[in-house]
Amino acid sequence: MDIFNFPIFSLVFFLFLTIFDKNKNLKEDNESLEEQKEKADEDLSRIKNEIKTEKLKSSAVDVATSAIEGIGSMFSSSKVKKQQQEIEGLKSENAGLQTEIQTMKTQIQTDEKAQATITEKLRQELDKIYSLFPKIKELLCIERLCRYLGFDEEHTNVILEMKPFFFSGKLYSSEYQKHFETKHSVAEIKPLLSDPNKLQLTIDGISDTGWFRQKQKEFLEKIGVKIQPKQSIMRQRV
Repeated sequence: MDIFNFPIFSLVFFLFLTIFDKNKNLKEDNESLEEQKEKADEDLSRIKNEIKTEKLKSSAVDVATSAIEGIGSMFSSSKVKKQQQEIEGLKSENAGLQTEIQTMKTQIQTDEKAQATITEKLRQELDKIYSLFPKIKELLCIERLCRYLGFDEEHTNVILEMKPFFFSGKLYSSEYQKHFETKHSVAEIKPLLSDPNKLQLTIDGISDTGWFRQKQKEFLEKIGVKIQPKQSIMRQRV
């Protein structure tokens, strides 16, 4: 029996839309995390460059410290004390930068683990839906096809509700790499004739591929180009 005769399909489709919305939210969260990670990477790169500079300073400071300590034993001047304070300040700054780097590394690792956990959880939920209701996966493919052809989100949702959608306007064909215009057509999801358990998008009762080829034939005939039947062409080749 056809699944579309049961109210359960409405519930399943609602679950599909819920999962789809969660997928969109996850994508937005992932983009936000990715932006934070990129900024953290930039900050980390900047800090590493500063650390290199500070390490060079520190090396010079250590040499100066030894010299100053020797001088300090001979001369107790305010200049020597000031240099010692600068040395301690550089050492403190260097330690602070190292701590900041470690903190940022930890934050990045935490964000990556959280993102991986959310992604895996969503994948498991979708796998369960696909396993229980294989047609949901087909509807996702049809949703992407509708958007590619030129239907907006609102009209695509009407089509996904398994309702006939009457429209006029232009649709894009990847086969002919151009738009075809129609003044009155109907888009609808129907079972495949060869396999009723599978779904396909139809336009005016035929597949989208067949519809575009029909439109291309009409266009060529309109400009005076004669189309020979495939059977005749095959006989000529023989």
